[in-house]
Amino acid sequence: MTGLAIQPWGNYSLALAASVECLRVTPWTQRATTPESLRLGVEASPEFACLSFKACTGHFIKASMEGVKYGVMVNSRGTCRLRYYREMQQKILKERGLDMYIFGLGYDGFKPPLIRYFDPDLIPFLKCCARAQQKTLTIDTLEREAWRVRAIECCPGDTTRVLNEALTDLDRARTVPQIRAFARGIKQRFEQVPLQHDRPPLRVGLLGEATLLRDRYLNHNLEEILGGLGVEVRNFFLLGDEMRTIFRIGLFSPNSRWRLKRLARPYLRHLVGGHAMDSVAHTLRCAREGYDGVIHVGPAGCMPEVGVRPILRRISRDMNFPVLECSFDEHTSHVGMVTRLEAFVDVLRQRQSRR
Repeated sequence: MTGLAIQPWGNYSLALAASVECLRVTPWTQRATTPESLRLGVEASPEFACLSFKACTGHFIKASMEGVKYGVMVNSRGTCRLRYYREMQQKILKERGLDMYIFGLGYDGFKPPLIRYFDPDLIPFLKCCARAQQKTLTIDTLEREAWRVRAIECCPGDTTRVLNEALTDLDRARTVPQIRAFARGIKQRFEQVPLQHDRPPLRVGLLGEATLLRDRYLNHNLEEILGGLGVEVRNFFLLGDEMRTIFRIGLFSPNSRWRLKRLARPYLRHLVGGHAMDSVAHTLRCAREGYDGVIHVGPAGCMPEVGVRPILRRISRDMNFPVLECSFDEHTSHVGMVTRLEAFVDVLRQRQSRR
């Protein structure tokens, strides 16, 4: 079978791999960027390119070196430079003598170019889509439970161990009934983790650029670090919500596009690309819903996310709400990032004790 490289999207890589099996191709993906693929991407990419571009480029270079002939990535029509990334990566691969064609999941017709090219049979395609959707929703549930439990676990690492075991079992599920049966047992799995309830956890929202929110190597494992510090995180990039937004499903859900625009309107009235509008809206939501703070992450030089940071600072001042800004590139120090997070959590603890 032909190989198809899919850029890393954290735990959602399992669902994305399941979504292309009907195309008669072998999915080639990883749950996180590796040091080797990032090195390859940094060497091949322009210096001004953002970390997400470099990581994705390195992922495709590594896949092509292992004989994978096709790749697929998200692209955009908006103001974000993401709209040019597929063409730039294709050119980089060609200049390096690598034979790979990258498909973009864009808006150029009823069928994405990937589906038109492989032209799968309708019934297997629909079954594959249903399986991928159920896996995506199940991963959403798994991660919500992991965020809640990790902040109050007695032994650090127990929650991550249970989560990884669950993801392995979910990857083996081949039908929608099997996935639904697995989902019904998620709470029982996390009940195995011994908990301590002597101190209530802090609640912190994670928001910003999607790739960094989901790639634990690029964001230096933010969720586990914060969980170990007694913080219940809420990562606001959930692929299930994102798919509902793309296909205009759930128009009246809290995360629908028109609701987020309406929520952000007092501070941002126009789309500026990427998930910048979402960052403003979710910061306001966290401030109003009693979160202790938010952490805004983005690649260094990311135009949409850097562009809204003055707005986030104004929200922080207007609502007396802590906002930590974290920029990442290939030179970001892990020790420095841990130190910043520890200092931020200390500030939140002090605010909590005063209340």
